Amino acid sequence: MRTALFLAGWLGVLNLIPAAALADDDDAPPSSTAQTKQTSPNADPNALHLDRAAQKLAGIQTQTLVAVRQTPEFAAYGTVLNPEPLLGIRQQFLAASAQQDSAQARYSEAAQNLNRTRDLHQQDIVSTRRLQEQQAIWQADKANLAANSYQQQLIAANSRLVWGDTLSSWFTKAQDKNAAQLLEHRAQLLQITLPANSRLDPGVNIIHIHERGQRQAALPAELISAAPQVDPVSQGPRYFFKCADCRLPFGTHITVWIPQGGQANTGVTVPQPALVWHLGQAFVFIKTDTEHFNRRALRQYSNTSQGYFVASGLQPGEEIVTTGAQTLLSQQLKGLIPDEDKD
Repeated sequence: MRTALFLAGWLGVLNLIPAAALADDDDAPPSSTAQTKQTSPNADPNALHLDRAAQKLAGIQTQTLVAVRQTPEFAAYGTVLNPEPLLGIRQQFLAASAQQDSAQARYSEAAQNLNRTRDLHQQDIVSTRRLQEQQAIWQADKANLAANSYQQQLIAANSRLVWGDTLSSWFTKAQDKNAAQLLEHRAQLLQITLPANSRLDPGVNIIHIHERGQRQAALPAELISAAPQVDPVSQGPRYFFKCADCRLPFGTHITVWIPQGGQANTGVTVPQPALVWHLGQAFVFIKTDTEHFNRRALRQYSNTSQGYFVASGLQPGEEIVTTGAQTLLSQQLKGLIPDEDKD
């Protein structure tokens, strides 16, 4: 009787134990606290969850994107020119001008003497021989004046063949503020070479240049004129520019950014630290709410002085991660590794 009662009580206890407790340990589902990533096949691989404490630990900082308008640019290359050849042209032209002034003075005097001698000859005061001598002097001074005039024209023409009309005009004047700026190193002369079969768009007067290719530190340069000669190697057209803020050694190679024609594009400016790269592709992280982020690829972007200009793919008002984006990328890629590969 006692044995029967004991067996009945033991069976009652077994009935109260959940079936899950009796299951084999290998068949037990993983604890929810041990799950570190979504295992749903529909989970977005670009989405990332990071609580506020983890964000603070990673130093995550964000910035709201603002709409901007930017004119498209393309890059070209150039050189800082030594104005010494133009100084030589200036000296030659001014010397020829001085000779011209002297020849003009002699011609004017010869013309006056000829008129006076002619009047005296008509009054039979001087002989015909004297009149003929004065006419010969006048003819010689006239020829000398013409020769000096041709010399000036030749110097100016040779200058235009190499330097164009504008620079030649600057350096063939007795006083010109633009020539003085270049000669006194208050500005520098640049020669820019464009790619072959291209040209500077009408209305483009300002470009930006930097000797190390840093767009954010580029300085403005003002158009002078088109150069008469193309580049002998690339066959690209050349242009002369003046940079008032440049203080570079002559011969320095520079990178230039030239505005392209057409309407300005509307987009957003992304700070440089916001970009991260993976497998050769640029990405940014957008904060979608207080604890969620989304990785987004940038298909096209261009350098600006403030960072990168993005015309499509990002919207004004979105919150972009500016500090800690690399940490988010590392965390996201770690979450994509299968559990069996982590051991």
